[in-house]
Amino acid sequence: MVMMWHLLWPSVLLGVFFNICPTCPLEIQKQRKHYYVARGSSIQLPCAYTHTVDSQQYTEVLWSIVSADRDEQPIIWFTGGRLYSDLYKPMEGRVHFISADPQNGDASINIKDVHQSDMEKYRCMVRKLPEQDQKMLDLTVMEAPSQPLCSVDKEDNRMTLKCSSLHGTPPLHYIWSKTSGNKVLPTQAIVDPTGGALHFNITERECGSYRCSVESMVGSKHCDLHLDCSLPQDTNVSSPRLLTTTAVAAIVVTITTLFIVTVVLTIFLYRKRKDKPQDIEIKK
Repeated sequence: MVMMWHLLWPSVLLGVFFNICPTCPLEIQKQRKHYYVARGSSIQLPCAYTHTVDSQQYTEVLWSIVSADRDEQPIIWFTGGRLYSDLYKPMEGRVHFISADPQNGDASINIKDVHQSDMEKYRCMVRKLPEQDQKMLDLTVMEAPSQPLCSVDKEDNRMTLKCSSLHGTPPLHYIWSKTSGNKVLPTQAIVDPTGGALHFNITERECGSYRCSVESMVGSKHCDLHLDCSLPQDTNVSSPRLLTTTAVAAIVVTITTLFIVTVVLTIFLYRKRKDKPQDIEIKK
């Protein structure tokens, strides 16, 4: 009996250890599961993990694409201290581990130059025997909004500022702001956040610079325009053109008056000099 106990006690202690240490297994941090990225850009898919597994085994990390209509496709694999990349031809040269050593708790990857075909469901699996954990992530690839075009449409005193981005995966959200003066939109302005229009009645306070920003889940762009208002002038206020004419007339009158005064003064001095008796020199 004693002999049997000496043979079995290591197995008994190991079983007790796993029953009383539920926090020891390897665990991947479960962050958000859905990620959005602009086509042609880069994205990091996180897969950080912690473990207290006291094992001499190598940590194994496998990223793969999971699809309902085909077999699971491995894309990058770290096992036995060795890295196997470019396992999936369409993503060759574009997938890399962020950490130089994925065994140190960070199995995140970076995908460069994202293609539309990269829009898939991904699985990150980390294994360190006898434990393992996994994490599923959905990647949505979108087209970022293109540079919007700003324009102005005026009818009587009603002004419409228009903004349109020709390319970009919807939904696109348009935001108008004033970038000059008091930097406040007109109080009665009507904004169309999906169509990109800004409507308001024009007054002198509304003149100035405006900016339209178009945003989506994967990017933003903007365009600027300057609103130079041509407002009807008050009857008590002279127009710039009238002020200019008046100034020219004043200059002409001043020059004419000076010319006449100069001529009259010249004639007066000439006559006065002529009427003055001249000294006669008598020679002896």
